[in-house]
Order: sequence, then C-alpha cells, then structure tokens
Amino acid sequence: MVKIDVRKLISFGKGSYIISMPKSWVEKNSLKKGDLIAVNDGGSELVLSANNQEKITDSREITIDTKSKYLDFLKAEIVSSYLNCYDTINILFDSSYKDVPKIKDILRNLSGLEIMEQTSTRIVAKNLININEISIKNIIRRMDTIARAMMEDAILCCRGQCSYENIHHRDADMNRLYFLGYRVIKNAMKNPRIAKSLGIETWQLHSDTLILIRLEKIADRQKRIARYLINANLKRELMEELDSVHTNISEAYKEVMKSYYIHDKNLAFKIEVTNKERAESCNKLLEKCTLVKKGRENDNMQNNVAFAQIIENLKATATEIKNIARTVLCYE
Repeated sequence: MVKIDVRKLISFGKGSYIISMPKSWVEKNSLKKGDLIAVNDGGSELVLSANNQEKITDSREITIDTKSKYLDFLKAEIVSSYLNCYDTINILFDSSYKDVPKIKDILRNLSGLEIMEQTSTRIVAKNLININEISIKNIIRRMDTIARAMMEDAILCCRGQCSYENIHHRDADMNRLYFLGYRVIKNAMKNPRIAKSLGIETWQLHSDTLILIRLEKIADRQKRIARYLINANLKRELMEELDSVHTNISEAYKEVMKSYYIHDKNLAFKIEVTNKERAESCNKLLEKCTLVKKGRENDNMQNNVAFAQIIENLKATATEIKNIARTVLCYE
C-alpha cells in the first residue's frame, strides 16, 4: 500500500500559504535552509522539485592495502569500490610487491578511472567521468552491439573459423560497459537530481539494470561456448546441427532487442512463449549426441563433457533472452 504524507495548509500573510516539507525528502536531495525549490503548477496537483542546478558533492575516497591479500580478492575489492561510486582509489603496497602491473590492468579495465600517481608503494586512481554526461541507453546499445558480434564469432567457431582471442577482447569491453552502467545507475538511484538530468524514472533504472545484467550474462555464455568448441573435437555433422541451433537462438536475441528498443510487447510475448522450443532443440541435440556415442569405447570423455557444457550455455543464453522479453512486457 502506498503511504501518502498529508500536510496541513497554513496561511502566511495576506497572499501566501505554506506547508512543511518532509525531512526525509529534504535530506535525500541534500537541501538546506535558503535553497531554491522549483514549483510546477499542474492544475489539480503541484509538483515540487529540488533546484536543477547541480551542487558540488564531496569526492569519495577509499584506500586499499594489498598486504596479505590474494590478487583475486584485491580485484573484487577494487571493482566493488568502483561500483560503490568512489572517486579516488588509493592502492598501497610494499616496494617488493610483484603484482603492480596486474593491479594497473584491473584499474585500466574500469571505465573513467585513470592512474594519476604511482610511486614505489602507492597507486592513486581517480574517476574522470561526469555522470551527467553518460547515457544508459547508449551503454545498452553498445553492449548489444558487442553481444551480437560475440554470438556471430561463436557461431563461426561451429564452422571451424573460430577466433577466440577476438571474443575474449570483446568480453573485456562488455565488462567495462557493464561496470560503468551499474555505477551510473547506482548514482542515479542515490541522487534524484542525477536521475532527472538523465531523464530516467526510478522504474526505468530498475529495468535498465536488469537489461545490463542479461546482456553481460549472454556475452559470458558466448565466450564459454567458443572456449569449449576450440578445446573439443566434435564430428562435422554434430557441428552443423549445433550451428543451426545457435543461429536460431541468435535470431531470437536480435528480435528481443528489437522489442526492447521499440517497446513492442507483442514481439516480446512471442519470444517468451517460443523459448520452450529453443530449449527443447538444445535437449534433443544433447540426447542425439548421447545416443550416437553409446557403445563407442574410444570416444573421448573430454569431448562429451565439452559438448554438454556447450549445450548448457546455449540453453542459458535462451533463458536470458526470455528474461529480456519479460522485462519488456513489464514496461508501461
């Protein structure tokens, strides 16, 4: 149930009336006595909003000590600091620390972070991106473009034309965009002024977060499919059928992103209800492979496992496509 805060109207002088402002709203918008409030007369309703002029906020800073920490732990700590909107990240280490180049690579893979200072015991990275100039829609379109290219490259792997290095680099680009999009959305959720400057409502921020997550997961699945394909030695007939199933899923992906861009619920509904067919085609292909290999003592177990993992990632890709369709169906 929506709680409505009722305020009493008070007469003030001969020509004005006043009401008190909710303290939570004032604090949420970082307002203080003397700040300007925009008043928009909407007929039967009066819309009050904080002044559009962006206030200068204190820069957030964090210090991370590398002492007694594994590199993977440090990576998670640095990335989480970035996602939690810290503007300056200080990395401290001993002069004998060997993983400085890897730490620098982690920082460079976070969009907007630039290494401003480096000594024998310290690295200082600062965020140089203006959040108000970042478009979530543009980030999603760029991620979509990369996901399409990764699907095409993964399908080429079925045809013996695999370039895993290209897929790996594209996945790194996808991760950078995902982290940037997440940071922008979190800033907008915490600061209504940023959301307003981006022209995004709260429910849209939630929906766009879901889209970012789905796209990043789809990209991960394509990278894994390609990796398993280049490490397996599958029969030509099996590769051709796998190509067909993957191509069908790729077409469904293009259709669901089209429904997202034009808010076509009918198209999104079609993608969702036909997802069972795509999942079933994966199951049938896995079953066929299992039946063919029965009785073959010389079959390599590694190939069998690789093929099962490929099918698992194809089905997971189809599921993420279905989830994007569901997000579109929730649009008003």
